[in-house]
Amino acid sequence: MSTFLQVLRGEWTKFRSVRSSSLCLFAAVAVTVLLELLGSTSGSTDANKQPQYSDQAYFVHKPLSGDGSVVARVVSQLDSQEWAKAGLLVKSGLAPGSPYAAVMLTPEHGVRMQAMFNTDLAGTAGAGAPRWLKLTRTGNTVVGYESTDGRSWQQVGSVTVTLPRDAEIGLFVASPPDYRTTRTGSGSAITIAGTVGSAVFDSVTVAGASSAPDWAGQNISLMPSKPGGAVGDVGGMVRSGGTFTVSGSGDIAGYGIASWRSPGDDDLVVLSLFGVRLGLIAIIALGVLFMTAEYRTGLIRTTLAASPRRGHVLAAKAVVLAGAGFVVGLIASVAAFLLAQPGMRDGGYIPPAYPKISLTDGATARAVVGTAIYVALIALFSLGVAVVRRRTTGAIVFVIALGVLPQIIGPVISPESDVWISRLTPIAGLAVQQSVKEGQVIGPWAGIGVMCVYAVAALGVGYWQLTRRDA
Repeated sequence: MSTFLQVLRGEWTKFRSVRSSSLCLFAAVAVTVLLELLGSTSGSTDANKQPQYSDQAYFVHKPLSGDGSVVARVVSQLDSQEWAKAGLLVKSGLAPGSPYAAVMLTPEHGVRMQAMFNTDLAGTAGAGAPRWLKLTRTGNTVVGYESTDGRSWQQVGSVTVTLPRDAEIGLFVASPPDYRTTRTGSGSAITIAGTVGSAVFDSVTVAGASSAPDWAGQNISLMPSKPGGAVGDVGGMVRSGGTFTVSGSGDIAGYGIASWRSPGDDDLVVLSLFGVRLGLIAIIALGVLFMTAEYRTGLIRTTLAASPRRGHVLAAKAVVLAGAGFVVGLIASVAAFLLAQPGMRDGGYIPPAYPKISLTDGATARAVVGTAIYVALIALFSLGVAVVRRRTTGAIVFVIALGVLPQIIGPVISPESDVWISRLTPIAGLAVQQSVKEGQVIGPWAGIGVMCVYAVAALGVGYWQLTRRDA
């Protein structure tokens, strides 16, 4: 053990004293962070771009002059889509895109309060019908409540919305389209299927609304920020005494800027760490140069003379390189993630379609640490290839061709080829960055396992060559 520690100390001394090592490590962090900053802010550079939104629902309403409130019980709700919405709405007018606030019940996300296409507040998780809801307006302050019995109320949230004195208040139902994403490694295909939600309301009471007109039904069905306008014009109301059966489609939510995309279609963690993919080139160069530089200068003869046990030399190099790769990968990943978040929010990745993410989230922490592990494994794979090939240029080109190019050429060939390339080549390890389970072609840790096989195989062949060839 003492002999190996001496070899390890010697390799560490060589590593930190060689200028190219520091340059490669710096380049890996700098390229990762710079690419992430450029990518996350590119969507917010045009001052004319505005957040896109969907304002589509069936609205059963009355005029509200000044302060007031509406109370209703959601007796039942059709589970048409996990984000189907049935609840109470106050809106500055009937035009799509006008300011609003709403409290609602959803089939799979419990009670929510949403406002202005960019605010999403959670109430009781897992709550289902029947459920009492209440919405009160005092000036520009709107407060949402929920209750199990209509007597004891729990506040869901409070928002500030610019409302005119004369607004509209009442019941609404919406059901977003199903966006089915089929992932093909680096690419994806999206199909859209419309859904129709339905809910039954009773015990509807309104304070402050005009008593002159009866309830009116309005299908708010335009999506003004998306070219083409309406996705559908589905919805209606059937009233029997004090019971309202309301159906509607679409959504009231914001989805970002620059181009229309489905709610939650992008994996924000992957986007936040995307710069690592280019930074890998510097890590590959580091892993190769750590070995080939000794062959080029002839220092390898001195190294092997001082340490005849060649396995110890390769193991020491692997420990030093893996440790440096992991630390640098972790620094680059954390920095890229944190710096990307403000730009992504400015670029339209905002709630409710894109909830805020942080390093304390389980999936995010796994992605960040897993990325650092992947960087270390790529460095080891590069080291093993360098031992076999002994030439800097050839080794770097080989590793880049196998570890970087597949993610570029895979989607170009065909979706099927992309899937298998993403499972069988070293880029499988990048699956560790995924935080969205839908459409994964390989699991996060399974992908790291594939990368481990490549690293171990390269080092194994490298060891075999090192012990059988002259320096």
